[in-house]
This record gives sequence, C-alpha cells and structure tokens, in this order.
Amino acid sequence: MENYSGKTKQYEIFSESREVTTVRFSCFIGVDLHKTTVTLRAVDPSVKVISSLRTHTKCVKKIEDWLNELPRPKWMAVEAVSFTEWFIDRYRDCVDRIDIADATELARRRGKRRKTDRNDALDIAVRLVRGDCPLGFIADESLMYLRKLGRHWRQLSKILTRAKQCMRSIFDAANIRGPSISGATAQTWILGHGDLLKDVQRESLANFIDIISLIERQRETLRRKIIFANRSEEFSARIFMLKSIPGIDEIWACIITAEVGPFDRFPNADTIEFWAGLTRDNKESAGRTQSGGITKAGSATLRWALCQAAMALCRSDVRQDAIKQRLVKRIGKVKANVAMGRRLLRIIYAMMRDGTLYERSEPTDRLRRSIKKANYVKRNKREVA
Repeated sequence: MENYSGKTKQYEIFSESREVTTVRFSCFIGVDLHKTTVTLRAVDPSVKVISSLRTHTKCVKKIEDWLNELPRPKWMAVEAVSFTEWFIDRYRDCVDRIDIADATELARRRGKRRKTDRNDALDIAVRLVRGDCPLGFIADESLMYLRKLGRHWRQLSKILTRAKQCMRSIFDAANIRGPSISGATAQTWILGHGDLLKDVQRESLANFIDIISLIERQRETLRRKIIFANRSEEFSARIFMLKSIPGIDEIWACIITAEVGPFDRFPNADTIEFWAGLTRDNKESAGRTQSGGITKAGSATLRWALCQAAMALCRSDVRQDAIKQRLVKRIGKVKANVAMGRRLLRIIYAMMRDGTLYERSEPTDRLRRSIKKANYVKRNKREVA
C-alpha cells in the first residue's frame, strides 16, 4: 500500500445561494474511468489509502455500495474522458462534491512515474488532498441539453456532407454536371434525366437521395428544437450577442454557447484559446522552433462551429475578409480558415467580457452581389404572380 505525507486541508465550496461554506472532507476519491473498467482509490486527509476498487463498468451497484461505505463528507474527481456523463449522473448523490480532472494537465504533471490505472486514480485523490488537482467544468442539465443538440447537429451534417459527396462522384463518373444537390432538386432531376445514368448508378443515386431527404427532415426538426432552446432565459442574452456577428445564426450561436459554457470562468483570451484546442503545437529542439498543427485538446464540435462561422463572417465583413486573404497568401487556405476561427473565438470572448455587440464593417462585394441577386429573384416572382 502506498503512503503519502500530507496535512488536513479545508476547501471552500460555493452553494446554490452563492454563500461560501467551508467543508472539512474526510475522504478524497480519485477515479480512472475506461469504457469497460473503472478504478477507484480513496484516501484520507493524511493521504493514507482507505480503500480501493477495480471493477467492470456494468457493476454499478457494486460501485455504489463501495462509495456509500466511505466516510462522509467525501470529494470525488473523475479523469475527463468523452463518456464520463453516465458516471457523474449515476454517483452524484453518493458524494458531497464531484468534479472532472483535466486529463491533459494531469498527464503533463505526471512526470516519469509508471502509468497504471491504480496510480492514475491515486494521483487524482492525492492531488485533491493537496489542492493542486486541475479541475474541469461540469455542465448543468440545461447546458448539457443544449450541448447535445449542437453535437447531434454536427453528426447529421457530417452524414449529409458525405452523402452529397457520394452523389457528386456518381455524376462525375457519368460526366454529367447534375443538379444542385439537395433532396428535392435531386429527386426532380432523377425523374426527368435518370435515363442518362446506368441502372446501377441510378439505383445508387436514388438511395443517396433517400438518405439526404431523411437527414434534411431530421435537421429541420432539430433546428426548431435548437431555436426553442435558445429562447430560454438562461441563454437568450448570450445568443443575442453572438447573433450580432454576421455569419452566426441560431445553430452556431447554440453550439458556441453550449460548448464554452460560462465565459467568465476563463481569465483571458489565451486561456479559452488553449482550452478550445486552437493553440499551435510548437516543437522546440536544439534552439530551433518548428510550428506544428493545433493541439486539438478541446471540443471538436466547438472548433468546427467556429471555423464554419468564421468563413461565413469573412463573406459578410470586408475587414475580416481582408485579414483572411492576407493569411491565405502566407499560410494557405486551410490554415487560414483555422486562424480565422481562432480569431473569432477571441472576438467573442472580448464581446462577452465587455458586454458589447459586434461592430459591423462594410459588407463584401460578394455579399452585395448575393443580396442583389436575391432581390432580383424576389422581384421577378412578384411580377409573375
């Protein structure tokens, strides 16, 4: 059994009424969670191991009984992984406080000790006693609901994009330009010009049209849910500020709000940029620095939404478009899009920190042409009617 020396410490917890209460914890629990196994180790304030448990994740009753046998009050931290939600929801009531431990920062502080599940769980528990455990943010139910809506939108968008790419490859193989790819237009095209394709191509195209039509219906239903959720009193102010940025609509505002959570938990723009995984991963050796890609340490959904919204912003704001064009010449289009997403995140942070709306500049020529074209189409429709 491993022993560590330490002193009893008191920790301040903010209750729902925002009053500060001081709690002397009797037990500190570290959890190393995997998809099929979970390892828990509990220590007392003197950093002496009280009890340990390693079991299958399906043994939920066994874990609950083990937690209930530990002395109260107890503080538990779970190493952050993508599937911690069920564990937190299931055992939140078994402890007095539960947190998420930042896995990236823990790995950096680990040093050269041997990495095992037991050592990782013990390391979290010991750091809770010492007060230097890097803790993350646990979203409440309303924020988690909004986050799930945004992530579901991303998954549907990925399936839709892949289906459209497959349809485009069918048209290219037949040397046909084809229609603008959407469920309705593609269905009309295959009814009128399906004889231009071979039988197997026509059948494949019909299957992809069914997939696209289904995804479009699901996305429309999801869009209405997102708009309704954005109207809640808790998120409406942040959504309104985000929508003042050209290119950010209900969807992107929902995803950014849900993934980031409270902006005031970040002390500066550099912190939120690092948390989102948009910081460059530079490698240094022998006095030379090699610039790598971004760290991708944070939410992939947030980075996707920021880059998509940044590209839409550049099509609407001449000032941001000029910055992007300079970056494209220097580092290429792909890296420029990521850089603009990082820039947009810093702009959003400054807006939320200062409580101000986005200051619009002149629209780009591309936006003027699209507005002029839309007005021309509307005018022709009115004349025909």
